Amino acid sequence: MPADTETSTVVVNNDGCLDFSRQTLKRSSMLKHKVDIENLFRKGRKVNVEYIRHTYVKYSATSSKGEVRIFVSAPKKYMRHAVDRNLIKRRMREAIRKNLSELRKACAENNISIDIAFVYQTNIINDYSAIEKIIVLSLQKIYSEVYEKI
Repeated sequence: MPADTETSTVVVNNDGCLDFSRQTLKRSSMLKHKVDIENLFRKGRKVNVEYIRHTYVKYSATSSKGEVRIFVSAPKKYMRHAVDRNLIKRRMREAIRKNLSELRKACAENNISIDIAFVYQTNIINDYSAIEKIIVLSLQKIYSEVYEKI
């Protein structure tokens, strides 16, 4: 399987064993530049889903196919200890990685790009399943809002 694919498929080896291809959230999918992040928070549409706020901005893709870039944050205001902030950000990134494929496909088909920021807004350390549920709801909202405006 090519190294540049980001989605996972289940393949059976010649031995009859399952071969799970690596499913990653690439570094190029992360929003890193300060100017881009400031632009996202200034121009983006903000929506709260329970204790995670997502902000997104949609624009027409400059490259030949659309992309989705992600920014994840757990502010010090809510999580005082760095280990707690890092734990929350890891859980959020994992939930995003597992559930982003449908939005990526829609963006690639319609030649649009989306920047999304997820901000954790509570001081309670929730388990992965609770965070994943909210991330899925957030991605579904973004998907439906973007798709109806196409």
